[in-house]
Amino acid sequence: MHPIFIRFLLIAVALSLGPASLHAAGHKIGLLLKGKTKFWSACEQGVMAEGEKLGVEVIVKTPPTESDISIQIQLLNALAKQGVEAIILAPINKETLAKPTAAIAAQGIKIILVDSPLDGDIASTLISTNHHSAGEAAGKLLASFVTEADQVSLFRHDQNNAATSSRETGATEILREAYPKIQIHGDIFSGNERELQIERAKLLLTKHPASNAILASSSTGTMAMLEILSHHEPLGAIKLVGFGFNLNEEVSAALEAGTLYGWVAQQPREIGIKSLEAAVELLEGKTVPPVISVDVYIITKANLHDPKSQALLKL
Repeated sequence: MHPIFIRFLLIAVALSLGPASLHAAGHKIGLLLKGKTKFWSACEQGVMAEGEKLGVEVIVKTPPTESDISIQIQLLNALAKQGVEAIILAPINKETLAKPTAAIAAQGIKIILVDSPLDGDIASTLISTNHHSAGEAAGKLLASFVTEADQVSLFRHDQNNAATSSRETGATEILREAYPKIQIHGDIFSGNERELQIERAKLLLTKHPASNAILASSSTGTMAMLEILSHHEPLGAIKLVGFGFNLNEEVSAALEAGTLYGWVAQQPREIGIKSLEAAVELLEGKTVPPVISVDVYIITKANLHDPKSQALLKL
């Protein structure tokens, strides 16, 4: 066979594989999530979809809950032993995961952090919502319908969770900037267990009955507080702003009814896509920014039926 013909044949085969297959074929990347919630499932879907597109083998590991720090460390070490070239990690705790992750990075495994940074000086890229900016956006929304004479309660998530803590800080800063003397309560944490979240939502209303507005800094906390406020009379008297992701029928109905005043929607599938893209680029020796942000989208009753909001409902 003529050499020129062989060359053209090889080019034709390569083109038939598509640019995605040529781009990253053969890479093996680990994905270690925080838990098995719908948020992390959506993130996983984004990683897997992009992995299939780029021809990457993705090994997924997930602890049972977002409180299983020791198990997450075990899973992290297990991934490193499976020959992965990079690990996409959503750390449960920024302090406890720092040393185990640094040890793995020292082996030459690329680290891509999702949602939360780690303490220490670990060479990594963070793919995340800018949680502080998202909190500021929530604070601006709250400031638009409260006054300095009102009381605002934070239904906090977990004092060790860097993401939700950043949201709470951002919102509080904006509220105090708008109303320096406003009373803000921040002593109730929802935690990770559903039954506990319901009880603590009730506790917040019992302990701070004069609350005019509530900011729930986590998706599960928002849904727990929404459930309690749906039975609180008069409906809509306490203005709830919550964090979540995409949009679902229950949240849409609550926005329509006025029991939820604002939904700060993260886009976890997009976070997953960008995480896998960053991992592949690092493995190919490309320069990747230390932080890649994925925007939130604030949904209220006013823009609920806009095309962009409705598109999030379909995810």
